[in-house]
Amino acid sequence: DKFTNRLFVFDDDDAFCRANNVQVGSPEYVACRKDRDVQRSNAAARADQKQRGLAEYMLNNPVRP
Repeated sequence: DKFTNRLFVFDDDDAFCRANNVQVGSPEYVACRKDRDVQRSNAAARADQKQRGLAEYMLNNPVRP
């Protein structure tokens, strides 16, 4: 479910940011988490745009059996 997926993502982000011996709460940790959030947001926006483009294409180019 969505809640479990979000927890997994946050755990993954935490592990990723701590991998370089960065302490939780430090400015480096906060910057790392923000960067990960921006990367995830950009990836979701790209996926949404691709889906909208596909839907638009399918509406404008119907397949005639």
